[in-house]
Amino acid sequence: MVKTILIQQFTQPILDINLAASNVITSLNGATGKIDILFHGVVIGTWDGTNGSGDPVTNGQYYVKVDNVDNFGVDDSVSKMVMVSRSIAKVQVNIYNEAGEIVRHLYSYADDPGNLSLMDMSLSASVIQPSDTATVASTVQITSSNGMKLIWDGKSDSGAVVTNGHYEVEVKYTDGKGGQEVITKGILVESSNQSLADGKVYAKPNLLTKGVTKTKITVNSGQPYILFVRLYDVAGELLWTSKPATGSVELDLSGLSSGLYFAVTDLMTAQGGIVNKQVTKIVFQQ
Repeated sequence: MVKTILIQQFTQPILDINLAASNVITSLNGATGKIDILFHGVVIGTWDGTNGSGDPVTNGQYYVKVDNVDNFGVDDSVSKMVMVSRSIAKVQVNIYNEAGEIVRHLYSYADDPGNLSLMDMSLSASVIQPSDTATVASTVQITSSNGMKLIWDGKSDSGAVVTNGHYEVEVKYTDGKGGQEVITKGILVESSNQSLADGKVYAKPNLLTKGVTKTKITVNSGQPYILFVRLYDVAGELLWTSKPATGSVELDLSGLSSGLYFAVTDLMTAQGGIVNKQVTKIVFQQ
């Protein structure tokens, strides 16, 4: 048994079922993506070709079986054969942190369009601010014209909000014939509910205009923290990496185009341990 569709009491046994329209499931969606089960013309259940976990079953021959169990435990059954024949593309999304570790797995399925491409894959946001309470900017939607639509809420597989910083969204698209395409995009996490007890990081100034191209990333703390800074654009592309420095790091944005940039700063102890990670916005207008 791959899935239980219906458990219900009736005043009479159901000993004669029919399948509406066709007994073949040929797609994931639409009219050909499900089978309606009828008793005397009334739909008593529908099977969409998925198992108990909601994942599509493999192609092959299946049986829709109705068991009628009376008050004495006597079982009368009736069954009809169903065929599943479809080409399915699997979409797997892995979210990587800066250490290259996968913090979240996301999965989806789509009808294989026969035109494998993720070149139009897009993220609905370049920065998200996840928290334990829902906010407008707490999620990012990952979409593509091939039917993929997944949402990341800024949390790990364990359900905890990830630490601030830069993450890579890796999308793997595998068609029904084994062909595969992989594409990655960057995203920044700037959670507002993470503790700032270890000091607040600032860009002074954070608005660079009238020929000003330099700013200083500094931490407001009495602790002698070592700063390690990486600069990203709104597309999540890494533009510059600093050397570790105590107290502050100078950034020079000359040569860059006007726009919004993000400085991801690691606060480290003298022993190299990371105690905090923060994201600072910098507006560059020339």
